[in-house]
Amino acid sequence: MRPLEDELVPARHSAGARTRARQLQAFLRPLQAAAAPVLEPQGSMTLIVANSADWRRLCNYPYGLPFTRNGPKGASAAIMAAADYQPRFVRRFDEMLMEAGRAGFRAPAQVAEFVDLMVGHEWGHAAANLSGLRTRVRWLDELIASYLFVAALHATEQTQMLERLGEWTQLQIAGTAAFRGDLADFEYPRSRAGWSKLLWYQGVFTERALELVEERGWSFPLALRAALPAAHRGELARSLVAVEPSFKPWFAVFGTPKE
Repeated sequence: MRPLEDELVPARHSAGARTRARQLQAFLRPLQAAAAPVLEPQGSMTLIVANSADWRRLCNYPYGLPFTRNGPKGASAAIMAAADYQPRFVRRFDEMLMEAGRAGFRAPAQVAEFVDLMVGHEWGHAAANLSGLRTRVRWLDELIASYLFVAALHATEQTQMLERLGEWTQLQIAGTAAFRGDLADFEYPRSRAGWSKLLWYQGVFTERALELVEERGWSFPLALRAALPAAHRGELARSLVAVEPSFKPWFAVFGTPKE
């Protein structure tokens, strides 16, 4: 794969995907520039933009869906993004779009924009993993990744992007509301939750991040990071409430309040 150098978000890309890699690099670079001085990540972050052939060679993850791959001992993180979105992949979102339409929500753009925003969420995972914010509790890691993405958009004053993310998030929750569930369903194995339910969870996490970021900014992840080393895995929800009390009523969204 071809290199595309950058001091903040270096990239590698498949043949023919240079323009796409540059576009995603330009999207992620200001996020990293805003977050790095605050979070002080340790290790390297790389963007990989792969076509379907290279994707299959590198991983067995569904082509099109962005994800983050962690290096040994958390010393690196690679954001995997597709060079294009093929029709078969895009159709996976049809049910969400149809249900949202019935609820009165229309997509603000083509679904490719929604998936590109997921690349920003994956940047949030990479930033968290390199900054001591990875908990290995899946729902909390997803929440943190969403929060870092939103916080970085806010810090870089990308108002239109935040508004667009908010529109997609409303649609996402409305289109998957029938699949709401308990947080336990988000844990292992995630495959039991199903595609639509995972979309609902992700929408709820992003909604929470959008609500909280204007009040807490970077102070929330920094306070959470300070609390994490002292928290046992089973007490992470309690630590989250201690850092931000408004999470206590928020847990009711998932059916059974947790503390």
